[in-house]
Amino acid sequence: FSVSRSSLSFLLSSRVAWWSMLQSKLLIRPGTLAERPQVAAVTRQAYADYASTSDPEFWQQYQDSTEQTLLYDDAVLRLVALGGDEIVGTVLLCPPYQMSMGGKVVTNPYPEMRLLAVLPGHRDSGIGAQIINDCERRTRDDGYSAITLHTTVLMQTAKAMYERRGYVRYPEIDFEPVPGFVAWGYIKRF
Repeated sequence: FSVSRSSLSFLLSSRVAWWSMLQSKLLIRPGTLAERPQVAAVTRQAYADYASTSDPEFWQQYQDSTEQTLLYDDAVLRLVALGGDEIVGTVLLCPPYQMSMGGKVVTNPYPEMRLLAVLPGHRDSGIGAQIINDCERRTRDDGYSAITLHTTVLMQTAKAMYERRGYVRYPEIDFEPVPGFVAWGYIKRF
């Protein structure tokens, strides 16, 4: 299999054109109260893959907790990524906090990106990267010098993506939602 320089150039320019088209058609904005059930549905679909590799009791508790946050937590900013009229991705941008998490008081002086979700049929198209870029921009615009997140052993693809983007371990905000299952803290400083 070989590719000529002109074929390679065409493929690269086509990819750039496709990427530019995707960026111009994707709108990221705060979600509305009426969209909360859709945000929860997108997150549920995006996270469904993890159910098969999780303890069923833990997964049910995780889903219930996530659903409550997505539907009812008024302290978070829900961002939606729209591809046309469809919500294809979501994330929560949470303010700094001090709270009991997994039996430990966790203090986070920076905003936190939570529950980044892209519909399975729209993955690998740059939507997640654009949502992250938007969260980072909003955080910088609000005067913060860093943004944080949590990930777990279940989410190796997400963990690798965050690390490629410059996120590093931030154990100060680690916690165990259930004994033996660690939610790893990560931070990106600006």
